[in-house]
Amino acid sequence: MPALQKFAYRAYSADGVRTVRTLQAASLDDAKRVLWNEGFRIVDIRPRRLRLPSLHQLFPSFMRVRKSQVILLTRQLATFVKVGVPMLEAFAVLHEQATSGELRAALRDMMMDLGQGRPLSAAMNQHPRIFNRLYVDMVRAAEVSGELDEVLSQIASYMTREDSAVRRIRSALIYPVIVLSLSVLVVSVLVAVVLPAFVQLFGEFGTQLPLPTRILLAVGTFFEQHRFEVLVGLAAALVAGVIFFRTPAGRRTKDRYIVALPYLGRIVHYSIIERFLRTFATMTRAGIPVTQMFDTVIQATGNLIFQERLRTVRELMIAGQGFSEPLRQTGLFPNLVIQMIRVGEETGTLDANLEEAATYFATEIDFRTKSMIAVMEPGLVIFVGLVVGFVAISVIAPMYGLIRAIK
Repeated sequence: MPALQKFAYRAYSADGVRTVRTLQAASLDDAKRVLWNEGFRIVDIRPRRLRLPSLHQLFPSFMRVRKSQVILLTRQLATFVKVGVPMLEAFAVLHEQATSGELRAALRDMMMDLGQGRPLSAAMNQHPRIFNRLYVDMVRAAEVSGELDEVLSQIASYMTREDSAVRRIRSALIYPVIVLSLSVLVVSVLVAVVLPAFVQLFGEFGTQLPLPTRILLAVGTFFEQHRFEVLVGLAAALVAGVIFFRTPAGRRTKDRYIVALPYLGRIVHYSIIERFLRTFATMTRAGIPVTQMFDTVIQATGNLIFQERLRTVRELMIAGQGFSEPLRQTGLFPNLVIQMIRVGEETGTLDANLEEAATYFATEIDFRTKSMIAVMEPGLVIFVGLVVGFVAISVIAPMYGLIRAIK
């Protein structure tokens, strides 16, 4: 009996449904015969060959699908659903347009799942690196309510606002990182290239180098003589830090102290609050019951300290204590948020009030980010000035000493 081969095919069923799947058969003719007997009209069929692993399979951490790609995909899918394009045809178009290898592979797998009759949420749930728990839960709720296009639009808007919040924080860190990196580069070049020339000249004239120059040279000489040990030590510290911060204890330590940092800590705190409120508002608007969605909302905060305290809120809500009072007891949220949520509970406008509160915190984050940059700029200027001044003295002082020695 000949060995069975795998064939990938695209075909239309007797009732016009587009199918993208694989089947096993002894030969290509046998595969075609099986499909014809089942009433399929074949568009394309070919042997499924073994492929070399793609870059995203070899290096998954470095080839992630960008959030902007997921947002675009979500908006396009919402449009297709709204105008009534069949789901398989919509995914075929999205697959052809996708530029990311991982995204194309995921869409291809999802087309096969949909072709086998699985719901969209189940197909998305197989790809958590692209579609997170919040995304899948909202799609699952939309499948029940029949408002998939509206919910997909809400997801895209939510992800856009969340991405903007992350970009605001990153933009606040770019300036100091660039300034400090350039300072280190300039000092390194001076220590490695300029100062050794002065050492040789001073040695020829038998003159002692000034103290700032000797300090800078000592530092440079130490790093030059112990280059390997320093690099190994830094690499070991980096690896140990990464491993530690991936443990529950490390994450808890990081999450506790990052919100306690001056300026940046308040921005991070407000970002967590905004994410919590916006996620809650989006899922409430999608019609998901509070007790069902609360675990997803808690996970969306991304902070273990917040998550631990918010789990008590869920238990108190189930016990019938409402939402605003248990939230107040955590001590994580300002009174403004508590009051807006209380009013929303009483008036039946909870989702709108949550969205309004999230918008307020987004504005506050933007203001505080700009304020932090305004405070950091003079501090960085002073720091760089001190570094440059010390290096300038270390370079210029030997020149005057050398001139005196020549005279």
